[in-house]
This record gives sequence, structure tokens and C-alpha cells, in this order.
Amino acid sequence: MLLILLSWIYIFLSASIWGAVTNKIFKIENSHPVISQLLGLFFICLFTSVFAFFQPINSSFHLVLLMLNILFGFWLKGEISSSFQQFIKIFKSLSKFLKIGFLGLALLIVAQAASAPFVIDNESYYLQTIKWLNEYGFVPGLANLHLFLAQNSGWHVLQSAFNFSFLYENFNDLSAYLFCLVSLFAFEKLNLFFQQKSTHLANLFLAIIPLGSVLFFQFISAPSPDVPVFLISFVLFYFILKKWNNFSKQDFTVIALLSFFVLYVKVSTVFIAFIPLGVLVFNFQKLKKGLLPIIVVGLITLGILLVKNQILTGYPLFPLQQLQLLETDYSLTQDYQEFFFNMNKAYAYHISFQEYTSLSIWERFKTWLFLPKLHGYFNQLIVLLLIIFSFFILKSKLKKPLFFIYSLAVLQLGVLFLTSPQYRFFLVFILAFSGLGFFICFQQKKILKLLLILGISASCFPLFFSVQFNQFTNNELIQQSSNFEWKNIVFPHQNSKYKYVYKEENLGNLNYQNPVNIDFFWITGDGKLPAIKKEQIEFFKKNFHIIPQLRTGKLEDGFYAKPIENVDNE
Repeated sequence: MLLILLSWIYIFLSASIWGAVTNKIFKIENSHPVISQLLGLFFICLFTSVFAFFQPINSSFHLVLLMLNILFGFWLKGEISSSFQQFIKIFKSLSKFLKIGFLGLALLIVAQAASAPFVIDNESYYLQTIKWLNEYGFVPGLANLHLFLAQNSGWHVLQSAFNFSFLYENFNDLSAYLFCLVSLFAFEKLNLFFQQKSTHLANLFLAIIPLGSVLFFQFISAPSPDVPVFLISFVLFYFILKKWNNFSKQDFTVIALLSFFVLYVKVSTVFIAFIPLGVLVFNFQKLKKGLLPIIVVGLITLGILLVKNQILTGYPLFPLQQLQLLETDYSLTQDYQEFFFNMNKAYAYHISFQEYTSLSIWERFKTWLFLPKLHGYFNQLIVLLLIIFSFFILKSKLKKPLFFIYSLAVLQLGVLFLTSPQYRFFLVFILAFSGLGFFICFQQKKILKLLLILGISASCFPLFFSVQFNQFTNNELIQQSSNFEWKNIVFPHQNSKYKYVYKEENLGNLNYQNPVNIDFFWITGDGKLPAIKKEQIEFFKKNFHIIPQLRTGKLEDGFYAKPIENVDNE
């Protein structure tokens, strides 16, 4: 915990400095310090991405970042000092109850960050994605080694900038830092309600963040892209609810930049793209001037995303094959891409792709709705909330902003049905609709205080006690919670949940580490690069007649898919 706090101090300083620069460039005056932090993290993310096109994110990167921090810090020392003072002022303004609540939650967040990660995707590709960035930057054709490495979220890029791999190997806590940061924003807005300064629904809505801490805690000990998607989306919803009838140019700038951030973190969050677009359409006359800087940042973000995809897969619009600007020797084969796309479609229904194609749209819907355990529960909840929430809109005084958020949900669900309707891709709206519906009906302070106590306290149980999740999932790898250990007070748990046993394997010119003690097809773990399950290589060798090979014999030059004719003799 103590080492994590030390790393957070540097993240805090860096984000504050880059946030001040962002405010200066875009003329954002009196920016909230939490918003400045988010904007600072976004531009550090973009800078890290550009750096990774040419160099690994290692000590050389940190030297450059430190020099820029010092340069920007001297340039805007007044604004940065003011930001620090604002944080202190916000905390002091909280009531005694909320101060205790925030400090208690913050302590639990750090404890969760120091414990073993729970999310299984951390073991399949998060760790390896970040390790590749730290050691080589963006590697051409990396997806030919492991298909999941093509995703390479902007959140993993940012985490690679703040895991200090050249100093210590157990920092992976950016998601927890973000949760702590946005929680302060939520507590500040709740304080306005408790002190009778504002009863606006937007302020109450943010209570969903501390109230949902027991859910978020299952994500924040790993660099899950879902965490920034949830939290920044809630901040965007707050702006929509609070500012709908009075959007300023400054508000729009913040909304647009935060939306670009979320899209770069997770491009499948299609609904986010329509937030700044919708705000602009409904307030065009007021906001039409001064759009050029926003458009430039949007194009830069899009350009970085396209170049990143091009390097990793050979296709700038991966997983789509419609656009191939450059033919490369490392471009993914068509069959390989289709397998990835089709697998995601069928996975959401827990059936094979052949079964998926044989079902009508209505049959797919019924299959999706009545999936076993947690998937089915959440899918049914999605449908129920969409029905119920429409009645809340009709009775609310905030019809337009609520309808706008509702439209975003319908759009996102429609896109998911065409791609992969997994409930976790819709979870942001499940939480948002549940919170909004509840706070429209109940605004009693005593009830809210009790719920805050219960919500924060509930986070302790999976953190300090072993909790079984077998009644919710059939996946054996996530049927038990990851618990805090007392040694984690100083030293955080290793970045992986498991202790792996690797066996070195050879295939052609590829030497790789095969994790032999974990039975999971997509597993890679935290092993020496490159790490991949032998069964996975054998599967694609047998079914697609391709094997991953080094392009030049050097890992930094990447991989290509070598076609083979005779599987038995290869």
C-alpha cells in the first residue's frame, strides 16, 4: 500500500501539470481539479502512444516525461499550485460524515489495489500488452502471436507509462487511482446535497460511484479499461444532466476531450462518440465558434488509433477488413480476423458460431435473455430497466437530458447485438439507470447516508474475506475473490493472480514461454516475452494452417502468420 501511494504521488503531480497545460491551451478557466487531472491523463496517454510508435516505454520515456513535467511545471507553477489548493479546499468543505466516508473508501481502494487482481483478462492479455509496450513499444503484427494483443487499449498504454517497470515490477494500479480521484468528485457533489446547497439530480446521481464500490473493487486491482469507461461516462452523464440547458464552450470542450479519452480507451463504447455530437447539435449556435481545436484533437486521437491498429494488425479499422491502407507481410489473415469477430459474436450467447448463424433474430434474443447464472440475470435486468426507465423519463422534470442518455443506451445495445452483446459492455447503463431511477424516487438524507455506509462497508467483505462466486459463473478462474494480505501494507501483490510455471517451446524461428500449470486457452500470464499457450498455437496450426513466426528474428520487428501446407510434417 505504501509503495502504491508513493507511485500515486508522481501520477498526481504529472496529471496536475499536464492538466494545467491542457487548460491553458484550450482556455478552460476555473477548471475543477479532478477534471484537470482527467484531461492531463488523456494527453499523457496520447503522448505515450506517439512515443511507443518509435521507442519502448521504459526509463528513456520516463526521463523525457520528467523533463517535460519540470518544464511545464515552471511555466504554469501558479496554476498548478492553485489546483493543489483546490483539492485541499474540496476536502475541507466536506461534512464530517463525508470526510470519514471518503477517507475510509480511499483506504479500502489502496488496499484493493495492493491485493491480487481478480479480472481474468488481466491474465490473458492485460499483463502481456503492457509488458510489450514497456520492452518494445508497439510491435508490428503482434496480433499474429496472440489475437487479444491487437486490442491494446489506450488505458494499457497509459498504465505502461505509470508502472515504472524499470524500477519495480508490481505497480499496476492506475484503475484504483482513477477510482479514488473520481470518488472525491462524487463526494464533493454529494456534500452540496447534504448541506442543502443543491438538490439537483446530477449531484445525487454521482452517489452511484461510492454506492457501487463493491462492484468496482473487482476491477480496480487490474488495469481494466472498463474502469475509466464507467467512471468517465458517469462524469459525462453528470455534465449532461447539470448543464443541458446552459452548455458553455468550456463545458463542451471538457465533454469532447473526455469523450475522446473514453473512445481511445475502448473503441467499442460507440455511444460515447454521440455525446459531444449530440451536445453540439442541440447547442450549435452557441458552440459553433472555436471548434477547430476540438476537431484537431479528435483527428489526432483518431489518427493515433488508426496507426496503432495498422502496426499491430495491418488493418487500421481492426477488426473490420474494409480498409487496408498498406499491404504488409504481417497483416492478419482474413480467416484469422473472421474467427476473432465471429467468436466474439457467438461467445455472448454461449454457443458456437454455427449455432449462432442457424438462429433467427428472435431465437438469438431468447437465448441471450435466458443465459445461465450472472449473464442471464444481467441481460434480463437490461431489458427490465429499459422498460421501467422510460416511465421515469415521462415523469421527470429533466426529460430532455434523461431521454438523451436513454437514446445512448438504446444505440449502444443495438450496436452490441450486431457485434457482441455481453452484459459488461452495457454495465455502465445498468448502473446509471438504477442510480437515476432510485434517486428520482428517494432523496432522503438519512436513507442516502445509510446506503453510503452499507455500500462502502460491503467492499470490505470480498477484500478481506474469501467469497465464492460459483453461483454466478461457471468460469473456475473467477469463482473466488482475491483477498488482501497483511504483507501488502507495504508491498503490493505481484501483478498476476497466479504463480506460473513456464516451459520454453520452439516452433520454427519462434522461441516462446508456454504456461503449463493453468488450463485456459487464452492464458499468457506475466511470463518473459513472448508468452502464449502451446494449445493455442496448435489450434490455429491445425484449423487455419498458420503459425506465428518472427519477421526478422528480432522480437521488436514483430510477427507474421506463416502458412503451412502439411500440418503433420511442420
